Amino acid sequence: MKLSRCPVCHSNLHLDALVNDAAASELLALIAPLDGGLGRALVAYIGLFRPAKSDLSFSRALKLAEETLSLCSNRDWLRVALGQTVASIRAGRASGQPRALTNHNYLKKVLSSIDDQAVIVPSKPAKAMSSIEIKSSGHVETLAETQAKWEAQMAKYKQAAAVKCHNGRKR
Repeated sequence: MKLSRCPVCHSNLHLDALVNDAAASELLALIAPLDGGLGRALVAYIGLFRPAKSDLSFSRALKLAEETLSLCSNRDWLRVALGQTVASIRAGRASGQPRALTNHNYLKKVLSSIDDQAVIVPSKPAKAMSSIEIKSSGHVETLAETQAKWEAQMAKYKQAAAVKCHNGRKR
């Protein structure tokens, strides 16, 4: 089944070809359940390993993805580290360093430099969580504050809806 065209080389992309290749199928199964931010960051990171004059094989991409996901159990930290790594390496390539990555050492260094302030953490135990704390801003929004904001926003919408007449024009 033809899905679409590759935006880079304009060749046809076939879903059945991806599913029939064992490594490609496993790679899709590994990436599919990840949340969007982590999945996109992981794919961008794996792309940094592609040699300039050839393609990255699905088996190599699968191995890299598995290795990357095993580096850190905290997926928020990993997502942030992957984003920082990709941005840094791409900036380096733009300034004339086009070499492909060969190992995860740079990512490991970025992971070790990430601290708790860059990550959203629960302010209470998971089963009693009523709010979250974003440590970088220093403010904890309580459930009551969140509800008050929501109610204020809903009041604005209700007021705007009351002003409109049945045919959609304002009075």
